[in-house]
Amino acid sequence: MAAEPTFETAPAARPDGDLLAVRDLTATAALADRSLTLLDGVSIAIAPGEVLGVVGESGSGKTTLARAVVGLLERNVSIAGGAIELAGETIVAPGVGATDQARGRRVGMVFQGASRSLNPLIRVRRQLAEVLRRHEPGISRDDVTRRSEDVLREMRIEDPDRVLDSYPHQLSGGLRQRVAIALAVVTRPSLVIADECTTALDVTTQAEVVRLFRTLIDDLGLGLLFVTHDLMLASDLCDRIVVMSQGRVVESGPTAEVLDRPQDPYTRRLLAAVPTWTEGVENPHA
Repeated sequence: MAAEPTFETAPAARPDGDLLAVRDLTATAALADRSLTLLDGVSIAIAPGEVLGVVGESGSGKTTLARAVVGLLERNVSIAGGAIELAGETIVAPGVGATDQARGRRVGMVFQGASRSLNPLIRVRRQLAEVLRRHEPGISRDDVTRRSEDVLREMRIEDPDRVLDSYPHQLSGGLRQRVAIALAVVTRPSLVIADECTTALDVTTQAEVVRLFRTLIDDLGLGLLFVTHDLMLASDLCDRIVVMSQGRVVESGPTAEVLDRPQDPYTRRLLAAVPTWTEGVENPHA
């Protein structure tokens, strides 16, 4: 029987501060004939061990916010004001871009659709090894093997050896997404950003991924920025919720408070569009 994986503690944030703090962030896109504001004075914060859900319709700015944290904005998009701090260190601000040093080692990213995280031409074993060697140059071959096997067991994958020796197309959609999450957490970041990572999955697999995230957060103490348009998923996983519309935060607070007693008309419209909410399904955070 395979040994149970040993969880390692995520790098610590300031004991009295936020893990992630986005302060009054403004981002603009340079178009051919004008400048378009994508983020307009956005402020959020995440503590270690906390899940913050960012919800809103397409075009609300939630993906732009997530990509700003890891420095993956489009070339025509720039930070015009505000700052992003990771464990008290400014990594994004006008004229400041230190996301290359944070991305991968301190911040893991799970994209929408596993195909954006996985190279279809490379076996899973090599992809995990490349991530580990990139961010931990002195790691031994034995440690690479052990860490790769352990992280797949943490993903509740029962046959890690088979998965490690597989190409992505040989795995089911649910397994591919678990491998994508494994790539994001194998370096033990303190923060993980999941950008609509359950959109392409069926309802049952979505629920499994949510349970997996909750276990990782509880066991590793990492923070999670969970970007989604799915309010039901957000209610299952998130400790707090930020609602975005047209690049602005229109409402934020504890999950039960925002979803059971929404104050902003936009939030109420989002909830009204979810049939099960209007039918009186109990909010698990209530």
